[in-house]
Amino acid sequence: MTIPVTERVAAYLADHTTLNLATDGPAGLWAAAVLYVVDGPDLCFTSVAATRHGQNLQATGRAAGTINDDVATWEAMKGVQLEGEVVAIDDVAARTRIAAAYLARYPFAAALWHGERDPAVIGAEPGSHGFFALRPTRMYFMDNQHHPEGRQEVPLDRAVR
Repeated sequence: MTIPVTERVAAYLADHTTLNLATDGPAGLWAAAVLYVVDGPDLCFTSVAATRHGQNLQATGRAAGTINDDVATWEAMKGVQLEGEVVAIDDVAARTRIAAAYLARYPFAAALWHGERDPAVIGAEPGSHGFFALRPTRMYFMDNQHHPEGRQEVPLDRAVR
């Protein structure tokens, strides 16, 4: 039985933590690894707006990225490739929800907010670590072991969830 690509991607995203984010903008081309949580169709992360990738995201609102396994052979390559719009999460209720998910997945991240563990406090005042949502406009899943003829496009109307 073949598992639909949307289900495979959802499971893959749940099993991984790092989004390798690629940006372009006034600060030039840049890449940064960020920890993410899934929120509906969005991949949400926290970052300092003053960083090089933060400046680029604020200027262009666009990024591309990969979430992939670190492997030694072509046959073992597997991962998600995506591009999309990036928006700052300004709504306090949304930030609170994302902060709760972020702290549940990454308890050590409380250090970003000086040890604060209350999502409502973080959502109301995130300090220098703002929250962003990457909203994919195109996504592909690559799994050379099970789909060696190439990557599969992920239908975005049902993609992440």
